[in-house]
Amino acid sequence: MVATSEASTTTVSVWVELFGQARILSGCRQVEVAMPERAEAGDMATALAEACPELVGKVIREDSTGLQVSYTFNLNGTAFVDDEELHLREGDSLLLFSSQAGG
Repeated sequence: MVATSEASTTTVSVWVELFGQARILSGCRQVEVAMPERAEAGDMATALAEACPELVGKVIREDSTGLQVSYTFNLNGTAFVDDEELHLREGDSLLLFSSQAGG
């Protein structure tokens, strides 16, 4: 018997919090998107591009497969998102900001 994983097709709602230029361009502080429970940064960029098309070309790559080089995602304020698969949970928060922001 072959086991199949339902988790790979489960969808969860996550919040994307926008900062800096992304917030200005979209006119939104945050946006809710539906994501696969198991997602990569490219999946997040694609979902965000659908929710906020005005970010495409400036924050999100033209082909919507990832972020522009100067932007990054952070999961729940605790871990930067790289190219590895994430296991998202309902209500997680993705922070989107410029990776070149100073402090």
